[in-house]
Amino acid sequence: MSEILKVESLTHTYSEGTPFEKKAVDNISFSVSEGEFIGLIGHTGSGKSTLIQHLNGLLKPTSGKIFVGGEDIHSSKENTRAARFAVGLVFQYPEYQLFEETVRADIAFGPKNMGLDKEEIDRRVLEAAEAVGLSKEQLDKSPFELSGGQKRRAALAGVLAMEPQILVLDEPMAGLDPEGRKAIMGYVKEYHKKYGTTVIFVTHSMEDAAQSAQRLIVMSGGRILMQGSPEQVFERAEELRASGLDTPQITDLFTELKRRGLDVPTSVYTVEQAAEYLRKLKGGIA
Repeated sequence: MSEILKVESLTHTYSEGTPFEKKAVDNISFSVSEGEFIGLIGHTGSGKSTLIQHLNGLLKPTSGKIFVGGEDIHSSKENTRAARFAVGLVFQYPEYQLFEETVRADIAFGPKNMGLDKEEIDRRVLEAAEAVGLSKEQLDKSPFELSGGQKRRAALAGVLAMEPQILVLDEPMAGLDPEGRKAIMGYVKEYHKKYGTTVIFVTHSMEDAAQSAQRLIVMSGGRILMQGSPEQVFERAEELRASGLDTPQITDLFTELKRRGLDVPTSVYTVEQAAEYLRKLKGGIA
């Protein structure tokens, strides 16, 4: 897979040169390949949200560079504008950004700004609405007639309609009940599977990260603490806990079993993995 995003020695300092100076992101470097599904995790204040606002040029680095498709996004106004459409950013509680008279108009807002013709805009609106489970009837309603979960889906559709190469979601399930959380993540995973879009989702939920991501990037204190597959990351459970992060409950269970003398791996991070391992253990295979 070819590289679609590269972050090079990125540092961002708020209120630089004042008594309130704070380095929110500190010399971060990483790259992302086309089609990857990445979980960006870290405790509150670790720098996650500041980092992702650099990916489409909403924030400008104090130092360092961001490349999208091999182009430095701040090398020209044209590249910055292109990055805004190439990297679709869904903020936390995106439903608060709905403002048009109808759901259809809200979803169409981004494609219109791209200068697309009406036929293409209509196609994108219908496909994005279908991708998040909104009916044609709901498209003609006011966004404010929708339920909380439906508003979240409408806001997500507005970003999907721009057909970004990279979809970035900041705590996409925040504030939703378990059913709503499962639905939103399901739509994102299905969209990723269907279109091969690169996905970066920010979360502090280790369960969400464990269930969905192919690779994890863990932040702490504005820096990358570790990165790797979920198995590689959760194998370092003690380091995660020491930095103030939780681990999946099933990982905690297997860590405790290991502490009590059972010969079990501590890299188990999903219930499905645990069930499979215990079946093998019972059958004398493991």
